Amino acid sequence: MVEKVTFHFEGALSDEHRMNFYEASRFQYAAARLMVKLAQFRREGKFVQNITNGSNFNIVITSQEKGSFDINTESPDSDSGDKSFVDMSMADLLSYVSERLIEKTDENELLNSVAADGGALNASGAGKASKGDEVEELLAMLASDDTLRKALRPEARELVERRIAEKARQARLEAVKKEVAKIDAPRAQKLISMSAPLVREMAVALRKSATTMEVVSNKGGTDSSVIYLNQRMAADIENSVVDKNITPIMADIIQYNKENGTGKLRLFDR
Repeated sequence: MVEKVTFHFEGALSDEHRMNFYEASRFQYAAARLMVKLAQFRREGKFVQNITNGSNFNIVITSQEKGSFDINTESPDSDSGDKSFVDMSMADLLSYVSERLIEKTDENELLNSVAADGGALNASGAGKASKGDEVEELLAMLASDDTLRKALRPEARELVERRIAEKARQARLEAVKKEVAKIDAPRAQKLISMSAPLVREMAVALRKSATTMEVVSNKGGTDSSVIYLNQRMAADIENSVVDKNITPIMADIIQYNKENGTGKLRLFDR
């Protein structure tokens, strides 16, 4: 079985089924290097700096469909007789690195934006959500109703799409947590250091060519969102810096919000 991963762009030139040649080329180069190196890591638990014919994987681009702008790839599963370092799909690995590179959605901002929306949203009763479980119920309803999501204002819709992608990533990683546990700290640091500049390159496509990008995985006929980026998020990623070497920080976690991944630390005296 092959896994289909789609890089879907909307807004700006992509709405006319066009993209800026330079931006699209930089995106495809970065996305290709990222996907091949993730495939190498899945099999060996490491990756090579330079991709050669021998270290390349059979990930192919398939033809696009009309509307917006899609870049579709297909990558094979590991052979049943092939012992891989981790038994994770490409979307699982994309989820692993993006969870560590993409800032989490602010729950209060999401609630305020959705609450300020009217029309079909309020008519459905979704606008009554406040916090906690009600937020999850709201997201579940919006995730299952594409028409309702499209009725939201662009600002609210982007926040909802972003949060839906986050929830999907978290569910993916929870389902393969035994495999994730095989990635020790040194390997994780190398993986993130390799991925960060490539994700930054991919974000270049959101300068002029598109206003949003969504990475969608399809395996066995079911679509699942992996990454959702808008122009502001892309700019944050382009400006971010990931240390090549681990810097240990000793601290106690005194507060943590599992919904948005924020919290407070008390640093140890050195």
